[in-house]
Amino acid sequence: MNKEEFNKLYEELKKSKFRQQKFPGWRPLPTISCITIIFIVFGILFIIIGILILIFTGMIKEYKFHYKCNSQCSISATIPEEMKSPIMIYYQIDDFRENHRFYMDNKSDKQLKGEEVSKSDLEKSGECENSLYIEDFREYGMSTISPSLDGDDIAFPCGLKAKSYFQDEIDEFKIFEKEVELTTENIAYKKDIDTFSKIEFDQNKHWTDMTKEQFMIWMRVSPFENPRKLWAKIKDTDIKKDSTITIKITPKSLFTFDKYIILSTRNVFGGKSSFLGICYIVFGGLCLLSAVIFINVYNYFHKKEKK
Repeated sequence: MNKEEFNKLYEELKKSKFRQQKFPGWRPLPTISCITIIFIVFGILFIIIGILILIFTGMIKEYKFHYKCNSQCSISATIPEEMKSPIMIYYQIDDFRENHRFYMDNKSDKQLKGEEVSKSDLEKSGECENSLYIEDFREYGMSTISPSLDGDDIAFPCGLKAKSYFQDEIDEFKIFEKEVELTTENIAYKKDIDTFSKIEFDQNKHWTDMTKEQFMIWMRVSPFENPRKLWAKIKDTDIKKDSTITIKITPKSLFTFDKYIILSTRNVFGGKSSFLGICYIVFGGLCLLSAVIFINVYNYFHKKEKK
């Protein structure tokens, strides 16, 4: 292709419909009938999904036990219904509002990615105000801090969220005096596991092991005033009807709030919560209400035009 042919082709491309955006297009004009049908269909669909979620949620078995002790304590209870694996063990803290802005912002994002941040940078930024040094954590009673760390060392990770890390431990879980194995593997979100697993724990630098999935779960802020978080799960074991369970717990978190341990089954929609189902039903109801309003408004103005 010579220069003249190239220039001719170039000029043709410049004038093309593609370049000038002159392609013919189809623009749908919504009618009242079309809009009404869409709202009715989606409204019915959302209500059906919401009802199904509530039905599945009602099938979940859940039992909640209160505990409050300063040293090792034991919970004994009889489970009146059969609970099939997988059985999740949650902890709940009443009146502990994690979604306070100061509490959520009091952290170092770089530290939570495994990056080292200098002492001067953290002091200037004020990211971890009142929870920056190891002595701040020792005063709070953190039991996992290595003696090799000095009080004026930077806490890694720092921040109020890390400082209040829930560290109570389940020492023993028995069904009819037979000990059951618990696991904390794959209880956190995959995204968190992928992020935190890149961090290599060093007890001379980190005050706690950030690769523990229980720590990952704790660092996710709950939007509710009574946060409930996954503690562990029972490994491949069902709880039969009228089984007696015994749970031994060692409290290591200095919480003055009421604490609970919760046993729960789960399904494809997760744990026991009617919130999602109610949201679907409410949204579906709003769609149907909107369809009725559209029809009435249209009829009103249509009759007015005829007059």
